[in-house]
Order: sequence, then C-alpha cells, then structure tokens
Amino acid sequence: MTRTNHAKFMGASAIWLATAGIATADITAAEVWDSWKSYAESIGQTITVGSESGSGDTMTLQDVNIAMEFPEGRMSGTLQLLELKERGDGTVAITLSEDYPMAISINPADGEEIDMGIVIRQTGMSTIASGGDGTVAYDYTAAQVSVNVDKLFVGGQDFAPRIGFALSNIDGNYKTIEGDLRQIESAMTADTMTFDVNFVDPTNGGTVAMNGSVDGISSESSATMPMEIDTEDPSWVFGDDFSATGGFSSGQAGYTGAINNGSDSLNFEGGSASNSLTFAFDDGGIGYGGTSTETEYRISGSAIPLPQLVIGMAETAFDLRMPMKQTDAPTDFGLLTKIAGFYVSEDIWNMFDPGQVLPRDPATAIIDITGKIRWLIDLGNTEEIAESQSEMPVELHAVTVNDVTLAVAGASVEGQGDFTFDPSDLVTFNGMPAPTGAIDFKIVGANGLIDKLIQLGFLPQDQAMGARMMLGMFARPGDGVDTLTSRIEVNGDGSVLANGQRIK
Repeated sequence: MTRTNHAKFMGASAIWLATAGIATADITAAEVWDSWKSYAESIGQTITVGSESGSGDTMTLQDVNIAMEFPEGRMSGTLQLLELKERGDGTVAITLSEDYPMAISINPADGEEIDMGIVIRQTGMSTIASGGDGTVAYDYTAAQVSVNVDKLFVGGQDFAPRIGFALSNIDGNYKTIEGDLRQIESAMTADTMTFDVNFVDPTNGGTVAMNGSVDGISSESSATMPMEIDTEDPSWVFGDDFSATGGFSSGQAGYTGAINNGSDSLNFEGGSASNSLTFAFDDGGIGYGGTSTETEYRISGSAIPLPQLVIGMAETAFDLRMPMKQTDAPTDFGLLTKIAGFYVSEDIWNMFDPGQVLPRDPATAIIDITGKIRWLIDLGNTEEIAESQSEMPVELHAVTVNDVTLAVAGASVEGQGDFTFDPSDLVTFNGMPAPTGAIDFKIVGANGLIDKLIQLGFLPQDQAMGARMMLGMFARPGDGVDTLTSRIEVNGDGSVLANGQRIK
C-alpha cells in the first residue's frame, strides 16, 4: 500500500463522522465523544473544537475541525454542529450538521499539485450509538448521503467540476471494540447510488460528462489493528496485529457519457446486471477479487469509424491471492482471470469477414492457476525491498494449471497441468528454477480455423502448412472430429517431451 493510499484510507475515516455507523450496553455522550477522538488520534488526525457545552443529557460541540497531515498533503474538514443526546435507555442520539465541507491538498513528489473542495451532505439521517466498556456501536439510517466535488485544481488549472455521488435509502451499522487491539466491523445497504460527473479540460476547453446509477448496493467489512499506528511507516499492515476482510455487491448498473473536444466527439453508454468485489488482508497474505455479469459497452462518435461499436461479456471475473510475509516454508498463491461470452457487434465482424466465413460464437478466455512461493525479504522493510531490486526476492516452488482456455471463432484450446520447481537449480533452464511436471492440452477445431483463415486471405498457404506441421509435431489425433491432444512434459534434467517424443 503506497503512502498516497494510506492517506486516502485515513482521510476517509473523517467521512465516518458524517456516516457513522450497534451495541447493547449503556453508554454516555462523553464516552461516544471520547471514542471518536481516540480513534481519530490513533490514525494521526487532529480534532479541535470551537466550543463545547453541556445541558442536562445533551453535549453540544460547535465548529469541530478534523485535520490530518500526510506525507504528500493535507486534509481538513469542519462540522458546524455535533450534538450528542442521551436518550435515557443507555443509548445516545447523534445529530450532525447537514453539510460537512472538506479541503484536500495533495503535493506528490512526482506529479502535479492537486487542490480539491468536497462537501459531504446528509438528509434524513438518524444515528444511534450504544455500547460501553470499550465498545461503541452505531445504527444509522438516512434518506440520502452525497459527496460533491465543487473545486478541483490540478497544477494550478481549474477543471470547473460538477461532480456528485449520492446514496439513497441507507441502512447500516458500524462498531468499534477497544482492547489490546482495535476491532472495527461495518455493514451497509442502499437502494441506489447515482453519480453525475462533469468537468472541463483547461488545456483545450474540452468537456467530459457522465452520469448513471447502480441499484442494490451492499457492503460489509471487518478489521483488527493496533491501537496506535504510525502513519509514516506502512510496515504495521504486515504485522500479526492487522487483518481486514470485506466485500461489496450491487445489482443493475447503467451509465451514459460524452467527451467533446471541438470537432471531435465520443459518446458512450454501458451497464451490467451485477457486480461484486471482495478483499482480504489476513493470514499473512492479501486477496482481491471481483465479478461482473452481462456487461455491455456501446460507443459512437466522430472518432469511431462505425455507426456504433458494441462490446459485451456474459461474465468477467478476477481473483488474486498472494502471500505477503517472509516465511521459512512456501505458501499458497492463486490467480484467476476470466472473460466468458465475449462478443462484438456485427459491424465489427463485417469489416474483416463480410461473407461470414468465421463462426461468430462468443469468445472465452480463462487463466486459473495456483501454486506455492516463498518470499526471501520482509515486505514491511523498505531497506530490504530497495536492496532486493537487483535480485529475485521470491522463490517459485509449484504451479498448478487448473484451467487455461481460449475459445474463439469455432476453435478452442484447453489445458491443465502441474509443475514443481527447484529454486536451487538456476542453471538448467538459464536462470529459471528447474521445473518438473506436465501439462495436457485438448485442441478442437484448429484445422477448420486454419482453412477459414486461408479462405479469407489472412493466412498464406505456406504459413498454413507450417502451422499444420507444428500441430503434427506437438499433438496427436483425439476423440472427435478435428480434435487433437497434446501432453508436454518437462524434466528437471532439462529434457522436454511432447507426447513422449523428446523435443529438447
């Protein structure tokens, strides 16, 4: 995680004040306020209060400023009013100003300075705090919470933004538990998210506009972290005291947009039936994944040589699992990328295949591998990372090819296999750990595709003959029409065999 990402994560905690999110024991207004201050201070924020007063069961704070310095900038925001009222049943009702303005300045070492003005606005919000004995929890509902960017300067140039995001009909909860470590749990649902993005490119006067909506928003997360963290040093995220997991899902999504620059224009629209994201930082590793279904993009304009360009996918997915700690023994990793049911509009096909020689079945591409690696350095130690740049900081020990698939234009290749690697032998395969194992392929429709490419004039006869010879060397006939199989074996002594025949 870069320092800039740390700043974003920590700055976002200030937004929590406008969207705070259940417990059951008694709690006082003072305890709620102390909990907020404790958490803010633990992540490097500074809270100052213009005035504080108490009357009976109510604590009133005015001009509550939350500021934070981070390596590449600063953020600051002020709540005009924060009221904490004890309800007589062991809970506290929280009332906030409708608007919460924030200013963010980012001055990266490499890049242009950015100045932003943001207003977080809530309407119809009800927040109830409960808990006690180190636990503070919040139930909240709101008719709407919005984030609006009303100022954006990049390198001193004004982008004249009109950018807004809004969540409607929100229901959520947020809980912190303090002890030797701090635990944070949250969950939220919202009926709809809408967005409207408009700005001007000051370098050429061009405009960008986009708007859309997403239905059925749902998210949840949990984290455990040290009570105090060093915002200047990210190594704490690699320690045993930190873990975080969570996910996001949504239903139907759709958007439209336009980019105009003088005589040039680009119009686009798109959408999907569902989307999801998951993340995990636990057990010494990270995980990040997502899915999307029934996604389609439609693009038109002066920059497109067609009335409309249509691209769609029935399903996309990705998933990454990677160990992040230095260990004595190899640990598991995994990678999945998937595009299934990929299609383009008929206009695109007709540009190179007007006679419909090629089958226009949707294409699929899948890579699904797992394995074992071992880090040789401590990723939380910046000095070790710098010293390792000239060396390989990780050992590869095993790879399992669960699925490698490519299907397009009526032909397909599928493969599965297993390999182990010897990190002590970097000579046999010229610097690569010596592999041992095999992979099996099934190829369907290859010769038919070659015939069609010859017919279209894309593949000359001599090159087609070379392709068929290569297939003959590495594959043999399988069950079914135009079906081939191939088994590629690699031995630790450097030999490589195709269907039992040595080719290296």
